[in-house]
Amino acid sequence: MPLEPLKFSTDAADIILTRIRFRANPMAVRSALEYARQSWHGAGVDPGICSTGEQVLAEVLNNVVEHAQAGRPEGQIELDTRLGNDGVICAVRDDGAEMPDQQLPLGKLHDLTMTLNDLPEGGFGWYIIHTLTKDLCYERKNGWNRLEFRITQDHDPLP
Repeated sequence: MPLEPLKFSTDAADIILTRIRFRANPMAVRSALEYARQSWHGAGVDPGICSTGEQVLAEVLNNVVEHAQAGRPEGQIELDTRLGNDGVICAVRDDGAEMPDQQLPLGKLHDLTMTLNDLPEGGFGWYIIHTLTKDLCYERKNGWNRLEFRITQDHDPLP
């Protein structure tokens, strides 16, 4: 399915970088990430913001497919990214299951004081998302999840 443009309203001062709708499956996420990367690079977005943004979007979009849209290949995801004064503003919407208690996961770092073989395989995504974004917020409205955040130069570094 080709990526379709959306009709999000935007602040007139922001430059629209990406505005797409796609199915909730891993291959469509891969295409969306490539589209966003090309859009951001083409608009001259700082390479550090591009790299961080791609990492965060990959975590967010893969979480949507794996958790919110689990078993729903017909599910929809919408991605809107805009270039603002201090970085890139991202909005991800999906029509999947809501967050538990309509709250974002805390994004705490696992206890890593264990042997390499005992380390968990996953569970680091929300820590990465919280650490590398600003103004992270979530809402559920009319059957849709909406996650918004900013990617800036001055994000907290990962340990």
